[in-house]
Amino acid sequence: MARGRHNGMKAEEERCFFSLLRAGLWDKEADLQLFDRPVDWQVLLEQGRKQTVLGVLADGIGKLPPALRPPSPILRPLQQELLQIRSGHILLNHVLREIWEKLVRAGICPVLLKGQGVAQYYVCPEQRQCGDIDLYVGPEQYDHACQMLKKYGKSTGGESESSKHRHFHRNGVIIEIHRLAGTLSDPLTNKRFQRLTRTYLHEDGCRFEKLKGTDVSLPPVNFDALFLFFHLVGHFIHGGVGLRQVCDWALFLSARSADIDKERLSREIRFLRLEKFWRLFGGIAVDYLGLSGDMFPDFFPAGKKEKRRAMALILETGNFGHYFFDHSLRPKNYYGSKLYWFYCWIRWQMEIFSFAPWMLLRGGLVYFRGSIKRVLAHK
Repeated sequence: MARGRHNGMKAEEERCFFSLLRAGLWDKEADLQLFDRPVDWQVLLEQGRKQTVLGVLADGIGKLPPALRPPSPILRPLQQELLQIRSGHILLNHVLREIWEKLVRAGICPVLLKGQGVAQYYVCPEQRQCGDIDLYVGPEQYDHACQMLKKYGKSTGGESESSKHRHFHRNGVIIEIHRLAGTLSDPLTNKRFQRLTRTYLHEDGCRFEKLKGTDVSLPPVNFDALFLFFHLVGHFIHGGVGLRQVCDWALFLSARSADIDKERLSREIRFLRLEKFWRLFGGIAVDYLGLSGDMFPDFFPAGKKEKRRAMALILETGNFGHYFFDHSLRPKNYYGSKLYWFYCWIRWQMEIFSFAPWMLLRGGLVYFRGSIKRVLAHK
């Protein structure tokens, strides 16, 4: 069942949270006036964990004068959590180098999507909380790449496969080999995005970037500006998105503003019919995260009420919507479990329906039909 409709922060705490987050993102001072009264630091830090932006929040806390920072009993555990985040960053980079070399030696040409590719734009890259390693290889090299990954390292978790990618767990790191860079349940938008992916990653001269200090290939700048947005919208539609994904996109738009062909990007957003989400998340990036409106192509923000409602959902549901439903209530048997997930999906679609009704209707029909097929096939 859905949890209580409350994100755990009062209005004053929310202002403190975003002040610290902006300070950590842009290496600027926090609004000190917000911290000249008692602050419930546990509430702020818990929201940082929930959104997987704890490292950035800690950078913002570091901008405060010592007298305004949290007391030692709170700072000490926070330092331990930051050490774990940095250790995860080091491990991910190590595994990325190993599998990259392995795939390239096998004649495979992977492209790193998001993750460590956008971490480089943070003030302290090692304090961006890592997720997994996403490598796009395309449909032609997909099977070969998966066979190579099966031979790599030690299995430390389960494996699974979807229409988009195969999910591996090796040496303590999740690795996803992508045949498709991204997907969306709405068939019209999805078909058009696949066309853009082919153009950028296969046909458009393959003008790939390189991850700083490595031979790791990154997508062309304009594709990344589009893909990072498409990725966060996909998560928002399918179950919820956290602030880390919005921060990634905002930092990328700011850092690479001079290199982005903004007219082309605007045309492609219209081609995908994602203008409403572009305005919605653009407004969030500017108003809440501190992105300069000058850095945002075609900046025309959504209404204040819509932005506030979307942000309330983000704060409530956390990273990938993990906090919206109490999954301990999920039945253990196969059909009960599927029915519970279907209930969760319906509830979430009801929450976000007003943002893009026709897109959600089209996508909902496709998702429902696919779900029935999977249940009948007992997958």
